[in-house]
Formats: sequence, structure tokens, C-alpha cells
Amino acid sequence: MDQQRSKHQARVADYEHDAEPVKAALTAAGINTDDFGRFVSRPIPGVIEPPNFDAARAMPVLLEWLPRVTNEKLREAMVRHLAIKTRDGLVAEALIEEYRRPGSANYKWVVGGTLAFVCDKRHFSAITDLAADTSYGMGRQPLAGMLWRIKTPAADEILLNALADPDTALTAMPALRRRFGNAAARQHIASLLQHPDPRVHGAASQQLRRIDRQLTGST
Repeated sequence: MDQQRSKHQARVADYEHDAEPVKAALTAAGINTDDFGRFVSRPIPGVIEPPNFDAARAMPVLLEWLPRVTNEKLREAMVRHLAIKTRDGLVAEALIEEYRRPGSANYKWVVGGTLAFVCDKRHFSAITDLAADTSYGMGRQPLAGMLWRIKTPAADEILLNALADPDTALTAMPALRRRFGNAAARQHIASLLQHPDPRVHGAASQQLRRIDRQLTGST
């Protein structure tokens, strides 16, 4: 336990040290950094207050510093703050480059999730390529999950391949349903019930139950 605590403290110290220049740049731009890296999914007034970090104003600073940061936890915080859609597509373009940088599959999952939120049609070709690269492992889940939006033969082929991939099956199956409808998706998903990986056949069983409920109109 003491060893785990020591490792945790060391990681926190490394994060704070590496975050200093980023926070200094934000402060110089007139941005309060008290809530930098703090995220609240469900604020409760008087109990859990929403963060007041101004991500929109911080965006240019974050985009400037993101390629220069090596600490993965710090990069993750910056990426989460960049969940901002822009007309010029600069955030999405930066996240595509960030996705290509070395990093863990868990980190790429975070980048992919933010990218899926901020991207538009201009970025679909690059996202298709990223989703097809199996070297990214489970980090492709958010990208596989949005392939239904792209609607190209290349994206459809990658989506079908992603069904049997343990790293992407969980998000690819519902994406296939959204792309082709329940009836058409059912035959592809049903063929995976005997897949040797429990993640794949488990996801298939779950999706088939949902499909059959919707097709029969039952609740």
C-alpha cells in the first residue's frame, strides 16, 4: 500500500511540475487556472459546483502547448478541455495529429472521443484511416463508433471489420445498426455469437437482444 501511495504521489508531482508552464501561459493570457484539469459530469448546485475554467478562451494556448507536452495525464486534461467545435476545424485537425502521437490505448480513447465530438465532414477521411489502423487497439473505439456518420464504402468496410475485433466490437455493433438499420445489421452481428473472444460474442448477444426488442416492438 505504501509503495502504491508513493507511486501515486510521484505521478501527481510529475503532473504538477509538467503543468506549470502550461498554467503559466494560461495565466499570462488572463485565464484563471484554478479549475484547469477539473471535470464534472453532473454538477449539483451547492454540493458539486461546475468548473469555471474558460476552455473557449484557453483554446489557442492549449493548441499551442499540446504538441509540446509529454506527460500523458496532462495531455489528457488538455484534450478534454478541447471539446470545442470550431468553424475553422483547427481543434479537430490538432486532435488528429495528437491521435497519431505515441500514447497509450487509453489515452487515444480519450483523444478519439473528443475528436468524434468536434469533427465534421472535412475530417472524415483522416478519421477513417485512423479507425482502420489496428495498432491503435481499443483507442479506436470512439472512432469506430462514429463510422456510421461517414457513409463511404471505405468506412463501411472498416466498420464491418471492426465488428469482429475485440478492441472495437462494443462500439462498432451499435454503429452498424445506425448505419444500416436493425434488420440488416442483425445478420452480421448474429454471425459473431460463436466468436472465440468473449468481448465479441458478449457484445453480439447484447446487441441482438436490443435489435429483437425493437423489431418486435417489445419493451
